[in-house]
Amino acid sequence: MARGHGRILTSIWEDADFLALGEREQRLYLFLISQPNLNHAGLLDLTLRRWSRKARGLTSAELEKLLQALEETRFVVMDEDTEELLIRSFIRNDGVWRMPKVMGAAVSGALEISSKHLQRALLDEMDRIPLDELSNDPTKYRGEDGPSIRAQVAAHIQALHKAFGTLTPDPSGRGSATPSVPPSATPSDTPSEGATEGGPKASTRGRAGASRAHSPAPAPSPTPAPEGEGGGLGNEPRPSDVEAEAPMPDGLAPIDEDGFALTDAMRRWALDTFGSGLDVDYETAQFLDHHRAEGRRRNNWPAEWQKWMRRSAKWASERRTRTHLRPVAPPTAPRDMNHMTKEEIQRALNF
Repeated sequence: MARGHGRILTSIWEDADFLALGEREQRLYLFLISQPNLNHAGLLDLTLRRWSRKARGLTSAELEKLLQALEETRFVVMDEDTEELLIRSFIRNDGVWRMPKVMGAAVSGALEISSKHLQRALLDEMDRIPLDELSNDPTKYRGEDGPSIRAQVAAHIQALHKAFGTLTPDPSGRGSATPSVPPSATPSDTPSEGATEGGPKASTRGRAGASRAHSPAPAPSPTPAPEGEGGGLGNEPRPSDVEAEAPMPDGLAPIDEDGFALTDAMRRWALDTFGSGLDVDYETAQFLDHHRAEGRRRNNWPAEWQKWMRRSAKWASERRTRTHLRPVAPPTAPRDMNHMTKEEIQRALNF
């Protein structure tokens, strides 16, 4: 499902690196953050021609220059061979790393990356996640202790390292160097507990210092969800069944907290299974609205989405094949026999 909004921290206007950009580079960065197909890992398809049509007078050549400026300042990482773009610090800036289930969706989105260059840059960003700022207390699920939030997030990071394997050092050095500026405060909308007024402000790009050690006892890697009917969803990591005790952000329903998103694999499954007769985007929007209003959690959102699409396709087929019944007019009430002819009385009696 395409996103309905992009999250921009107000501290972006206090970030020295962002303020050092030109107006056009700043606008392009905000444009990238607000793209509907940006996934939880910060990955975008590099579509210069399509983007150039979003502003009068903008050309692909001009966009390429602006993107190169953003890459040189390490706001983005690109690979022209695979036509992919990564918003480098998206996971940390968007708060994805604070919510284990959304982090699981980020890992799922990261597995779509083809470029080794982008994979390497994302792993470097994952290793900068400040795990020691996450709760290490066991979570509660049906009265029993479960893995802590820190352990769950560490497990997702470990799973991504395992999925990407051993990557050779980048000879270009791009996307792997530690930022030269001092580490900033935790990227969030509100200061962290214990922060003093006038202290360091959160950086828009979410920089952190050296890599922090992972939890000494991470939870097991997430178990992939079983393949759905028609295939294509087997690589989606199944959301953890453990419910975190941390409060949900305002305005988020469980489906949002769990990080449900319509992926390319899910879209391909729907098109291969039902053809073009089913409006995937419309039905997904209906699915999201329903579960946001219901406010209940599901163990496997992609499987729940598949069920919704199958029901929608079945109902659409039934509507198309349903026989349309024509209303039958009721018989005309007979007139008073005192004012009827002999023939009319005979017909009425034989009716």
